[in-house]
Amino acid sequence: MSTIKDISIYPVFSFVIFFVFFTIVGIWVLKSKKEDFESVSKLPLEEKND
Repeated sequence: MSTIKDISIYPVFSFVIFFVFFTIVGIWVLKSKKEDFESVSKLPLEEKND
């Protein structure tokens, strides 16, 4: 791997993408209202009436 030119940029690029993604998701979760998640959290427990 050390023979590939500029290989050291890939781990940095991967970390930046990881950090930005989870920062955006974290901000979205913190800004969301609790009511938005309540209906979604009950979905696995609801019975289907087909």
